[in-house]
Amino acid sequence: MSPALPYLRGLRKSDLVVLAEVSNLQDFEDYKKTELEAALDDHLSTNRASLSSEQKLADYYRRLSQTSRSSPIKREPKTEPVMSGDDGRRPSRSRRTIKPKEEVEATDESDSSASKQSTPASRTPARRRSLHFPSLPPSPAVITDAIDRQTTKARQSMSEAWDASGLTERSDALRSCLSSVRTIELITLAMELCGLLSQIVPMRYLTTFPAVSTVGTPEYAVKVPDVFILLEASFWGPFSLWLSTSIFLPSVLAYFCNLSLKISQQGSSHAYGTRRTTSSAAAKAAEVGNFDPLVFNVSKALISYLVYTSNCTFWNMYRQMTVTTVSGAVPGGLPGLMTGAAIGTLGSLYEAILRR
Repeated sequence: MSPALPYLRGLRKSDLVVLAEVSNLQDFEDYKKTELEAALDDHLSTNRASLSSEQKLADYYRRLSQTSRSSPIKREPKTEPVMSGDDGRRPSRSRRTIKPKEEVEATDESDSSASKQSTPASRTPARRRSLHFPSLPPSPAVITDAIDRQTTKARQSMSEAWDASGLTERSDALRSCLSSVRTIELITLAMELCGLLSQIVPMRYLTTFPAVSTVGTPEYAVKVPDVFILLEASFWGPFSLWLSTSIFLPSVLAYFCNLSLKISQQGSSHAYGTRRTTSSAAAKAAEVGNFDPLVFNVSKALISYLVYTSNCTFWNMYRQMTVTTVSGAVPGGLPGLMTGAAIGTLGSLYEAILRR
């Protein structure tokens, strides 16, 4: 420890940091105030020759020089006998020669004291290594900022992964595909067909998966549809009846009784023959299509009601059992058929209102 260390202890840590930056002290950011004082004192006393010209370090070196130039320990004067005559002049001469010796002794003692004081300073790195602890965060705000940065990075990476997957574009495409009356009608027909096939197509046993005791699952019998039913009339009778009453006959009526097509043709006949009007008329005709969805759903409801309530066999083309099988196989029976047709009718009216 040098004599100027109390001066460093009286400074604040910010002032010590400034002195460390001026003196080019390495790796002092993680030091505490006491460690920084000891390291800075060791560094400044060791590099005194190269750093004494710095203006900000003048106070430190001034205190260090004042301490090193302190007066040596006074010695007791030697008692010498008093002489008379010429012998009395010799002690004065001896006193004149003694003063330089005392100064030499004083400087020797000061150098020895400086060397003794520099000895513990040279040992400070070992103490500094022993006092070195892992750095702790200076404040909770630093921890909060670090958490915010990590959260932002995680959110950004998740957003980039979501954009790269393309799920947004696919969901938008699926949404636009399902947002139409024709899609609703297709879903209704698919549900009716699945119910009918589950009733008229038998399932044949294929194999059995054994039970797994470790998982706790029982044995499971695997069954597959019997495709040989396609060669029998028990399949084609109910299937053709449902196809005629739910798709074929309503489609024929919707094609020939297309009310929306008539209205679009009347609107285009009143328009003048400019390029813009003809293109808009063609676009409206393309939107209308060849089949009127309103007529399709209304005719489907009427045909289903007339056939399945009165057990119509189409002039003995179908058996009574076939009509009963179809009406019972469709999900919900006859009310299910009427409900699907009503939903399609309401969707057609709503779409026509929005198109106006």
